[in-house]
Amino acid sequence: MSAIGRYTEKALDVLIKKPLKSLSELKPMDYVCKKYRANKRNFISGLGIASIVIKDGLGCYFYVNQSMHNEKIPEDKRKFVAALDLANGGLMIAMQILMFKTVSNKIVQSKMFEKMFGKHFDRAARKGYQSIIKGRERFRTLPEDQFKKGMDGIKETTFDAFANITSLIAATTVGKRVIVPFIATPLADKTKAWMSRNDKPVQINKDTENNYSTEKPAAEICKPQKQNIITNIYPKNSGLKI
Repeated sequence: MSAIGRYTEKALDVLIKKPLKSLSELKPMDYVCKKYRANKRNFISGLGIASIVIKDGLGCYFYVNQSMHNEKIPEDKRKFVAALDLANGGLMIAMQILMFKTVSNKIVQSKMFEKMFGKHFDRAARKGYQSIIKGRERFRTLPEDQFKKGMDGIKETTFDAFANITSLIAATTVGKRVIVPFIATPLADKTKAWMSRNDKPVQINKDTENNYSTEKPAAEICKPQKQNIITNIYPKNSGLKI
């Protein structure tokens, strides 16, 4: 073996083989493997959702921390932006788990699958498949039980793929991108109030304070000022009519 091959093998052993071996020997991993070994569909779906939830959790932490210390955001607005990020991140995680628990349920999945693809596996469809297969010389003597076993296996594999895809779509698209935006913004005000429960009142700069009154139109407010200016320039005893 060449020197490059030896170094490559050693690197793979240190970076991949040993960490994976150590991970597989942990009690939580052993529990997960035993619990889901008989149901690979739940394991794959759960692993996919878990990775997305962990990613969103870390993203939420970084977004909130960045918003709280972002000097480009006015200081009196930072907590609202951070509250919006926190509410959005928390809702995304909660909604994805809720949608996964709901849509990935076997009863829900079975009803969805039967409605969308059930006709491809019913008695009439199987008879058609069987006639096509027996039209080939190598399958003319195929026993009935073997054909049934093969069709059941195809249906189970298709169902597992369908369940994995729909669970991820429901969690990441419906829950995360459709439902969460409608709730996150209203919830941000309450989140901000909770984050600011121990804050002292913020002093508003008099130069940026909004003193605009909506009780009267702007033209009426400015009219007396215009009249005063004209009066100062042309006094009443000047003989000019204003």
